Amino acid sequence: MTAAIVGWAHTPFGKLNDESVESLIVRVAGEALSHAGVAPKDIDEIVLGHFNAGFSAQDFTAALVLQASPELRFKRATRVENACATGSAAVHQGLKAIAGHSARIVLVVGVEQMTTTPAPEIGRNLLKASYVREEAEIDGGFAGIFGKIASLYFQKWGDQSCGRVPRRRARTGFSADVETRYLEVRRLHAGVATRAAKSRARNRRAVIRGDARLFHHR
Repeated sequence: MTAAIVGWAHTPFGKLNDESVESLIVRVAGEALSHAGVAPKDIDEIVLGHFNAGFSAQDFTAALVLQASPELRFKRATRVENACATGSAAVHQGLKAIAGHSARIVLVVGVEQMTTTPAPEIGRNLLKASYVREEAEIDGGFAGIFGKIASLYFQKWGDQSCGRVPRRRARTGFSADVETRYLEVRRLHAGVATRAAKSRARNRRAVIRGDARLFHHR
């Protein structure tokens, strides 16, 4: 049995201040169903990837997918979490449901929202994905852990001939690089959407990655 992506949807990258976790889920689920041409009543299973860890006061968020349509009521809905690999874990659960013949069409949704969370709390929430027993007090939290790993890796394997970059210049360069990468992601997203539209117009068989996906077996 071969599973295939038959529909997708994706919200824009950026601060979506007027959105909530629920509205984001409902939005992409509805758009993915529409894009796939699949009726909600034909969905056999729902898988939601959501790390949460305190970013949303609402728990058991898998049930929020049902808000996308009354016809999704009583459909099996499960939330999965695997830190930074949460979205991929949700996709794999959908594939396993199809491979195990327990579902023919699976709606997979991935969501996360940090916009409404104060910066210090974001750090504490992300730190929960570390080994808290040993790493909770590391300066810089979750980012600090990755910083230490990167520093140790550079000390052992990096090119030491380049010397040290002055701290002020390093920070300025980092800020500029973050802004550049953010703009590149926005442009890439717009380009993917344009190419997907053109591809669908040609043969209706475009397979594009998104945050809400529908899988079915052929």
